Amino acid sequence: MIKVPVFYYHSIGNRGPETLAVDRFREHLNRIKDLGFHTITFSELRQLHCSDQKKYAVLTFDDGLLDNYDNALPALQEHGAKATFFVIPGFDNITRWVNPQTRRWSDEKRPGFSIPFPSMQPHHRRELIGLGMEIGCHSMTHPKLNKIPRSALHAEIVDSKKQLEDELGIEISSFCYPKGRYNQHVLEYVKDAGYAGACTTMPGFYRPDGKPLECGRFLIESCALFDKVLCWSSVVHHPSELFFDAIRPLLRIKNRYL
Repeated sequence: MIKVPVFYYHSIGNRGPETLAVDRFREHLNRIKDLGFHTITFSELRQLHCSDQKKYAVLTFDDGLLDNYDNALPALQEHGAKATFFVIPGFDNITRWVNPQTRRWSDEKRPGFSIPFPSMQPHHRRELIGLGMEIGCHSMTHPKLNKIPRSALHAEIVDSKKQLEDELGIEISSFCYPKGRYNQHVLEYVKDAGYAGACTTMPGFYRPDGKPLECGRFLIESCALFDKVLCWSSVVHHPSELFFDAIRPLLRIKNRYL
């Protein structure tokens, strides 16, 4: 039975919170290669046969930030690696700003919000597709989907999917919950919209017999811990999974109600 680690990142090479230095990201790519792993996209992950004996890792990027294209893409290409980019089409014309003190985000520049995070544009997404990467949807405007009116879910989950499909001329089959927040109604909406898989922010390995719309991922900056997660995936039942299983119900409650 295959067992695959799915990692997620936000900013690569910018400043402020949720940012990983380019050199650190390159170290991650080096470790993947040194340990004999093959990178695949999130949609390719779901197509693996249970008897596949190769070692795989999935790299995903949330928020569709321009620095993913400027900084992460060249490193991926140098290492012959693939990745999935979860983008927010409603932010195409918006530069987001971060307050380095509070670590809060704003969709407009305000006092204290001094770090700009411009978004990728349609031509960047088209280029990524042409280079063998995957584009997934991260909603239209990045709200906590469990906190908005049900009437707003269509625009966030369905309209965003259609906009990306019309723009790229391909099917968008992968979704990522903004801030990891969702509830049962959101899950049903994502399924009915036609997504085949969706990512959470809860730690855990992908297994074919798991829940495809609640795939766990690892947010890791330390290369030592990155190595450990890669190695743990080669053990059928590693003790670390007992910890993940123990905290997942608590995280699920948080993600559904907070």
